[in-house]
Order: sequence, then C-alpha cells, then structure tokens
Amino acid sequence: MKKILLTVSSFLLLLLLHQSVSWASINQFNGTWVNMDINTRGMTKMEISHQGSAIKLHAWGKCHPQDCDWGTVPAFLFAPNVSADMMQTGKTMSAMFKTSFSQTLVIVKPAGNNRLKAETFTRFTDGSNRSNYTSSATFKRMLMLTPVPLPPQPLPIPQPGPALQEDCLSFNPQNASVKNINGSWKIVDGSHWMFDFGNKQNEAYRALKIIKHYGMNQTCFVGRPDPSFQYMLVSGKAPKGGIPGEDCIRFNPNTIQVKNVSGSWKIVDGNHWMFDFGNKKAEAEKAFAIIKKYGFTRSCFVGRPDPSFQYLRK
Repeated sequence: MKKILLTVSSFLLLLLLHQSVSWASINQFNGTWVNMDINTRGMTKMEISHQGSAIKLHAWGKCHPQDCDWGTVPAFLFAPNVSADMMQTGKTMSAMFKTSFSQTLVIVKPAGNNRLKAETFTRFTDGSNRSNYTSSATFKRMLMLTPVPLPPQPLPIPQPGPALQEDCLSFNPQNASVKNINGSWKIVDGSHWMFDFGNKQNEAYRALKIIKHYGMNQTCFVGRPDPSFQYMLVSGKAPKGGIPGEDCIRFNPNTIQVKNVSGSWKIVDGNHWMFDFGNKKAEAEKAFAIIKKYGFTRSCFVGRPDPSFQYLRK
C-alpha cells in the first residue's frame, strides 16, 4: 500500500476547503478584532478592510511593554466553488506574514455573531532548529458606536445690548429760515440759530432747501460741545430720496470699519476714509454704530472742498 504523505501545504488546503454551515461574505470579516484571551502569547489584534476585491489584514502580536505591529499584508478569500461570488460567499480568509526568521500563515473563519476564529501556522526559516508550531484563538469584533445626533436645540434668544444713547435737538423745518446775524449767514429756528455759514449766503440757502426737502427735524451730535460727528434725522429715521444737484458720496454700511490710520481713528470703507475722529476712539465707535443703526448709504455735502454743511441719508 502506498503511503499517503500529507504535507503542511496540503493539510492547509484541506482546512481551507472544509465546509462550514453557512457561507460568509466580506462584511463578516471587515472590522477591528481583538483576541478574547487577554493572556494570549500570540496574535492580539486584527484589522481587516477591503477596497473593491483587494483585501488587507493588519495584525499585532503579544510583546512587552506594548504589542508588536506585524504590519499589513494582502489577504485572500476562498469561495465554496470556482463559480461562486467570492466577495459574497467567501467563507475563509488567508494571509501570510513574513519576518527575517519566520513565516506565519493566518487562516480566518467566521465563528458566530461578531466572532472570528484565527488559526496561525508559524514556520521558522532561520535554521535555528526551533519547532514550527500552530495556535488557535477566537476574536471578537470591536463594535464602533455611531454617535446619535442630538435633536436641534433652539438658539438662545439674543439679549438686547445697551441702548445707543443719542444726543439730538428737535426743530420745526417749516419755521427754519436763513438770517444774517452780525455779518454771518445762519439757519435759525425762531430765535435759535442752528447752522453757521459765515459769509456763504448761497450755501446757507442751499442747506435750508435740503432741510425742507427731506423734512429734517432733528439735528444730532456725537461728542458735544465739540462734536466730531453730526447727522440729521426725520422723526427718528434716516432721510431718504434725493434732490437735484445733490453732492453725495455713496458707501456700503455693511463694509465700513473703525480703523486707526497713522494714529488717528477713522471710519473707513475699504481704502476710502470717510470720517476722522482724531484720538477719540469711543466717538468713532459710536458714530459707526449710528451709521449701522440707520442704514445710511450716502455722505452728502454743501460747499466742497470745505463744506459748510454735511448730512447723511439713505
């Protein structure tokens, strides 16, 4: 009778082809797996992943003070027959890890819900006469908990900031007139004079026409008694519209900024500075808030380049 010699390779082939109760799929192998025997002296952890039909197995072995990284190698699935879809029906996986002194074949099979059985066959290649050996262990999948998104929380109700304190004087534009007082042309409301134009009679009448056109009835200041900023309102609102011959510069209230330019605080729109406050930073910031509040979009003048009257409007 002929002796049948089973080599290690043929034994492993039989092991791979051994039928299991049900077929597996690549999803039963994917994931991170840890050895259930915390005292193992062999493989402690596996990470199995795939991209398309390319499968990788990353393994670690027991070492001190921390586990040794065996590295990542290609892994191969084995289907029940030559025509089966390997990724859907593969029931056994193999991978080979090589070092300068050994080769370790790892055979992995499903072993129940979130369990894998891994068998290792280590053969020494360094001529040390050490015995080749095998080991077997059960690994459990490390379940990755997917965070459950919290229901959207209502946004906190914005609390109003401190009220913007404004310094305004009211007048009746219908009573406003131009008068020469002691050689100086002024716009007055009764006995109270509001704007001084010096010897510029035409500019005084032009400013009065503008006030009446818009119905301006409040003149407001930042920083009295020597105001750094002045603006006009119509019953608490910004003047709106236009008047023929008006001299205005348009700006975007959404892009203006308070900046220190060469030691002087200014309100600027891009590279164009509009109002200069010198060293009065607080007044610059207050004027900035006022422009934002009323949504002014134009800075207007009477008598440039040395205007005798200025106002803002939308």
